[in-house]
Amino acid sequence: MALGRKHNWSLANNCMAEKLPQSLRQRLVPLFKEILAYHWVEDLTFNRLSGAVYHVLLSPEHAHLTEDQAVDLAVNLTRKGQLPELLARYDAMVQRRERQAREQVLGIISNMIPQTTPNRDRVVQDTLNMLQKFPLVRSITGIRKLVQARIGNGHQDLDEDEFLVLT
Repeated sequence: MALGRKHNWSLANNCMAEKLPQSLRQRLVPLFKEILAYHWVEDLTFNRLSGAVYHVLLSPEHAHLTEDQAVDLAVNLTRKGQLPELLARYDAMVQRRERQAREQVLGIISNMIPQTTPNRDRVVQDTLNMLQKFPLVRSITGIRKLVQARIGNGHQDLDEDEFLVLT
């Protein structure tokens, strides 16, 4: 596998906490493709694999790594014996973030729907269900707009066209 060697500069100089440099990502793609081609792991996708590796590389403890060191770490993380543990840690982190996001959305809805609303628990649940129809609306502002639009619509669901007209 030709991962190529690049100049050794610290990833910390490239806002490591925000994004991996494109040159590093380009060097890791062949590694990910090789793993996907030769290692059978249940539900292994490019996004899951790259996300797991990027998550480790973006951690503060690895911000000091040079690009070559980051590639070496990625190779070691994705060895056959290490891969299941890497994916399990990543999956747990993703599930934790999804749970936090659901709790935040529930909090937004609960705060926006008055306590005096008849059948409030059902209205809150129906509002959560309606939000599932809008997977691209992920910002707090967008969620609030949707909830407010549903409240303004007598707690009846909106479809995409109705929401687009309102926004």
